[in-house]
Amino acid sequence: MKKVITKVLAAALLLSVCIGTAGCGKKQKNEWYKGALEYYGEGIRNGFTENDRQLNVAEDLRDKSKKCGYLLKDLDGDGVDELLLGLIENGIDTKFTSVVVRHRDFGAYCLLSAGGGNYIYLCADNVLRMDSYRGSEYMTWSPKTNSFSKVDGEGKYLPLKWELTAF
Repeated sequence: MKKVITKVLAAALLLSVCIGTAGCGKKQKNEWYKGALEYYGEGIRNGFTENDRQLNVAEDLRDKSKKCGYLLKDLDGDGVDELLLGLIENGIDTKFTSVVVRHRDFGAYCLLSAGGGNYIYLCADNVLRMDSYRGSEYMTWSPKTNSFSKVDGEGKYLPLKWELTAF
């Protein structure tokens, strides 16, 4: 009888550890961006280092005269938010400088970066428009391929105004 009770208690303990671990993994996956928010927030408030500049931090985020913020938005409908960094301005649309995603191999990863007159805009249906000297490209995020896929968006998607949380 003692062995049966010991086995039942051991199984219950193992089950609670497995459930607890799965819950933590899900929470960690859903809140992957916390370290990235700390990193960018610290850099925006106190200045980025020379090493950060080599990591392709958008020049607008380094400019102390600009007010910067962020938006958490599930771009692909998988239940996990992506992190968009941008400028808090009074314009008719929101200019984003960086899109940080949860890359399955690298963790938090800045996959798109713009600035210096070129920006990223979030349009309807979670389509991103990236402007550059070559023109505008429209794309959507896919975590399955860890990449942005180009879509036909010319004349279909207009940039929208989004409420950013200030750093």
